[in-house]
Amino acid sequence: MVVSVAFLYNLWVIVYRFSFHEINRQSASVWMPLDYFADFLYLCDIAFNFRTGYLEDGVLQTETLKIRQYYMSTTLFYVDCLCLLPLDFLYLSLGFNSALRGFRLVKIYRFWNFLDRSERHTNYPNVFRSAVLIHYLLMLFHWNACIFYLLSSHFEFRSDWARTEDQSDTVRHYMHSLYWSTLFLTNVGDIPRPLSRVEYIFVIGELIVGLLLFATVLGHVANIVTSVSTARKEFQGKEFNLHGTWEL
Repeated sequence: MVVSVAFLYNLWVIVYRFSFHEINRQSASVWMPLDYFADFLYLCDIAFNFRTGYLEDGVLQTETLKIRQYYMSTTLFYVDCLCLLPLDFLYLSLGFNSALRGFRLVKIYRFWNFLDRSERHTNYPNVFRSAVLIHYLLMLFHWNACIFYLLSSHFEFRSDWARTEDQSDTVRHYMHSLYWSTLFLTNVGDIPRPLSRVEYIFVIGELIVGLLLFATVLGHVANIVTSVSTARKEFQGKEFNLHGTWEL
């Protein structure tokens, strides 16, 4: 779980800083400790993997030497090392650029493992699935808002909906982008008419992604409802059998 928290920090923060508010000398005292604390958690995860047993022919191996050799022979060891690639040293020559920390997102496999184990061990799997779905939606809106701001700034969208009045307020920029990101992906309300060729391509792409997102969410909700109905039918069947047994 701790490694998943570190991954989620990188998942949400890296793209935000790269798009809206890159690290500077004033904010470095806040962002740098958080970044390297997340890296420390990644490093601890590697250390724990050197002490985590594994099954070999149905037998749990606990010998330190065998565990170390097994872990270093797997792909996960190289993936974990890739996550900690020290590209931050390029800050000295390129300046602050959060994109250099993009390899930290490769740790997503640990987050998926955490979700899988939590869903199998929780007493409320449907509530957990719903919470995961909401998180995925919020994360998608967040990333889409950051991409929207990058494209609107780089290509200088001319439409009024693509700009904010206060150019110095970063939070206002983010909330404006998040608003249009949510509007496009949910297809709620009137979509403004683009003015340039790039805007047309962007809006069409957003509508297509929004359509796919709607279909995905609808299928996920249908699976949750089906699992609830199945569990209820199983409970009612057991209750009916129990009443039949008592009558006999």
